[in-house]
Amino acid sequence: MRYWCISTSKENWRVCKKHLVWGMDYRYYVTLKKFVRNADKAVVYTHGGEFVAVVEISGEMEESFQHIGWTKKGKPYMFPYHVPLKILKEGKTSISYSTTNDPRNLEKAVWSRPNFIDELVFIADKGKTWNQYLQVSIVRITKEDFDSIESKL
Repeated sequence: MRYWCISTSKENWRVCKKHLVWGMDYRYYVTLKKFVRNADKAVVYTHGGEFVAVVEISGEMEESFQHIGWTKKGKPYMFPYHVPLKILKEGKTSISYSTTNDPRNLEKAVWSRPNFIDELVFIADKGKTWNQYLQVSIVRITKEDFDSIESKL
């Protein structure tokens, strides 16, 4: 079993929940085909700083070119490579940056806003660019990070 973090907009997460499917485009085809498997688990992150669910992959990748309501930059968008989902848990836990630099010494770190991000290993950058780790639609995470996020939901 592998553990994943899947990332999407709040609007697209509503579509995923309605159809119990996670969709991705051609860039993720190989990952879905070779590595994502039935019974893998994932945490769901929605843009804006919230983990909102724990899901289980409940089947193998399928290809479908039927538009079911996803959008990208406000316009209808096709994510033709799907994996079925089973929602195991829903909730909300927020993260944000926790470190900045000292205005008097730009090379010196200041741990200015401790929060849940500090518990996550896979997000190494705890500064204002932390969300770069969650810009991709799927990334493998450790069981330790999965368990930490699941416990907060």
